[in-house]
Amino acid sequence: MYARITVDAYYNGLKQAQNCITYPQGGIGKRFGTIYQNEVSGITTYDQSYFESFQYLNECIYIVIFIPDSVLIYLEGTLVATVSSTGIVASEIPLIDSTVIEANFRVSSKTFAPKDLIRSALTPNVIASVGATEITLTTPVTAGLVLPVEFTTSGALPTTSPQIRTNQTYFLYTTSTTTATIHSTAPEAKAQSDAYTISSAGTGTNNAVILNSWALSTVTLTPLPVFDFNSNYDAINFTPGATTGYNITITAGAAIFTSALVGGAFEGNGGICRIITFTSTTVIRVNIVQAFVSTAAIPGTQVFLAEPAWSDDRGWPSKCSSYQSRAVFANSRSLPNGLWLSVVNDYNNFDGLEDDADNAISWYPSSDNVNFIKFIVPYRSLTIHTNTGVYSTPLSFEQAVAKSTFSMTLQESTPSTSVQPRAIDNQIIVISGNDVHSMLWDGFNNAYTSNIASIANEHLVRQPIDEAVYRDNNRAGSRYVFIVNEDGSMVLFQTLISEDVAGFSPTTLHQSYGESYFRWVAGSSDGRAWFMTERQIASAGSTELIEGVTTDSIVTITLSLFEVGVITAFKLSTTSSLPTSSPQLEEDTYYWGIASDTTNVTVYTNIADAEAAESAVTFSSAGFGTSITPWPLVTKFYLEELSFDVKTDCSYTYSGAAVTEFDNLPRFNAQNVKINGNGFGFDAEGNNDTVLIEAHGQPVDVTSGYVGFSIPTVMEPLVVSTPGTLGWKSSNLTFPEHIRYANLMFNDTVGGFVNGEPIQLQTLATTIPGDPPPPASGVMEISPMLGWNDDAGGIVITHDEPFDIRLLGIFYRLES
Repeated sequence: MYARITVDAYYNGLKQAQNCITYPQGGIGKRFGTIYQNEVSGITTYDQSYFESFQYLNECIYIVIFIPDSVLIYLEGTLVATVSSTGIVASEIPLIDSTVIEANFRVSSKTFAPKDLIRSALTPNVIASVGATEITLTTPVTAGLVLPVEFTTSGALPTTSPQIRTNQTYFLYTTSTTTATIHSTAPEAKAQSDAYTISSAGTGTNNAVILNSWALSTVTLTPLPVFDFNSNYDAINFTPGATTGYNITITAGAAIFTSALVGGAFEGNGGICRIITFTSTTVIRVNIVQAFVSTAAIPGTQVFLAEPAWSDDRGWPSKCSSYQSRAVFANSRSLPNGLWLSVVNDYNNFDGLEDDADNAISWYPSSDNVNFIKFIVPYRSLTIHTNTGVYSTPLSFEQAVAKSTFSMTLQESTPSTSVQPRAIDNQIIVISGNDVHSMLWDGFNNAYTSNIASIANEHLVRQPIDEAVYRDNNRAGSRYVFIVNEDGSMVLFQTLISEDVAGFSPTTLHQSYGESYFRWVAGSSDGRAWFMTERQIASAGSTELIEGVTTDSIVTITLSLFEVGVITAFKLSTTSSLPTSSPQLEEDTYYWGIASDTTNVTVYTNIADAEAAESAVTFSSAGFGTSITPWPLVTKFYLEELSFDVKTDCSYTYSGAAVTEFDNLPRFNAQNVKINGNGFGFDAEGNNDTVLIEAHGQPVDVTSGYVGFSIPTVMEPLVVSTPGTLGWKSSNLTFPEHIRYANLMFNDTVGGFVNGEPIQLQTLATTIPGDPPPPASGVMEISPMLGWNDDAGGIVITHDEPFDIRLLGIFYRLES
């Protein structure tokens, strides 16, 4: 299990790999952590939200979350804007699809016309004065935000280093309601680093034009694509009122016209028209785009009469994307197999009446079954994923798609089921049911070929609900697909085709009290990724007076917030004396109770005892004036960002003056958490929104570090199968050999256990008292011998400290 470049040995050599990633250079270690960004409010279940990243030109990346009747817009983890009264209800949220069109975030759904989320400028904010690193604004703003800004002037802008200029976007960090620092990028503004220095105020009136006005507007799509929904006019003659011109009449020999035709098309006898007015059931008015040969009556068999393909009655496209400077829509209620591409460089124009190469395109794939389009994936070609398979534009030659030559052919019969396919690493990852398919572009055959990538890990993907790609731009050869399951677990698919890297590993979130789940994931092209997580967080309930005690329980009038049989955290407070107990309970300390009925609760001093239902607290007197405050679990939704710099989840990071506690952290109340402080590891429990940093009961000063939920990591290799005493014809699985020693090679490792024994890579001589433990490299030797049989007891490596662990290989010494 020692390898370099290819990591197949690690994925295939492991029986269990929980919360792990492999390294293409050779090795397997703990996965990334996450940094808490914000709480997402306004929803009670995760499926009431649509979660996606929005790359705004080359400026910054927003996180956009659609919730019922609102859109939440985050920049660098701060909620910078909310668009209210969108009219999008909870049942429509799961139907949303999105794409980015230039500087707009476009969404589509069968139930409403496509909409664009558009950013614009606020009213110019006059710069009242400047300091060495801050500007003072005249109009108050919200403190603590990262905001894009442009500067205008009637004279000369302030002198800064670097120099600010007009018509360029910068970023403010609002240090108060009237002051802000200037930065080049949004991450720098968030970190409050590299602020511009200011040496003069400039002249004239200088304005900070903050670019943070948002609106969700229905897209003006005109003209619309057309479709003949009726085809029942073969026996009717149609007479044009002229061969050319605008507002020309078309008269039908029988009642056939309806108001639904307005915006549609009429074609026949060489003429092509756009219908502009419904006059009567026998008369419409049109603008003639291409002239009729004559004004003679045209038989219906030679006529094309169409209404707009999209409307409130016919439905709107539910899927959207873009390809080769064209907006792409697909799958309306009436035309589920419809695919529409806009005019080139005109993303709202779907005029396809003429055959110009750059005109809009309409296409309707069909086979021997009903074909409806489920997903659009623009990659090396335009691929659409239907219920029967995958179609693609031609691959044998590379050229722009054109109306007159547009075609798509069936590439693969594997349908995507419920999750948007993603393109990464020269392949498209398609999830069909619980199978993950790698659809590769084969340049030799000019086609896509598919294989099941998850066949060795088929148990990991179960009812997937979201998928995103992630490219770690700081680590060589790291390409990942994150697949979120309905049960809240996440699967990491790591791929690097050029180096034969491919493997799956499961990832979960952990809390000591309550449950936690991955719900949505989004990535960006600049090597960042975000998660929406669902966590059960302790929240104080109503206080109730203790009526008495029995030997093994507290008695109250009613335990309204204690669910019978469920472990619940609680605190005690008193105006006189606490109940006498063994061990003795104290005020303002979390204990754990299990209600046996509506009035009695059994008490434990820690959650582990409560889970095991052992070592319950016993009582000898009820005390006087004591109240109990339960801290039941409530559901919260958090925005968290992936980070390889932390090895805990939902982390709070700190850097500054020495502190002995981290404050304003209600999510850690009643939770066991891990702290990395100045390189040292600490265990703590959150209480009163605070996490104390202590060692042996004494406070410890920390100037930098982080705190978060632990990431339990498990690495368990498969049982070794080596040639037995009969050579290659046998194996130690059938002809036992004795594994005398196993040598485990680690790198950049702090902490962890092998079969319950601490990992030891340093001697006392190389450990400096008072210094934090440095990431160590070395070999740990164990003797897993259990006797002269095949069962060597296995090797299980565990790690849940706020540090990294990397296993390079395991080497065995055998004896016959």
